[in-house]
Amino acid sequence: MQHAWPNTSDACLAITRPDRCGFTGMSRRTCGFRHATTNLCNGKRVVTSIADCGPQTDLFCGERACCGGTCAANRLLDLTPAAFSAIASLSAGLIPANIDVG
Repeated sequence: MQHAWPNTSDACLAITRPDRCGFTGMSRRTCGFRHATTNLCNGKRVVTSIADCGPQTDLFCGERACCGGTCAANRLLDLTPAAFSAIASLSAGLIPANIDVG
């Protein structure tokens, strides 16, 4: 179970630019670091490790995902299909989620 994180290195941060979406001071985490992602629609949780740089956060500033009255904005990580399918249907594509240190 893996994911991509936008601040794995200076080079990664220069590409992903989460600061353009208001995420300043984002923690530097390198490959292998673990995060827990919780689907805010159903409460399912998956723990994944960083495997790559991404997503290019600045391309998705303001993008929202909602279920019922629960919404979240801006992409901060990309889960692999296996990790995503542990917490939601792949057909959902994008879900509101919470990210914690795993």
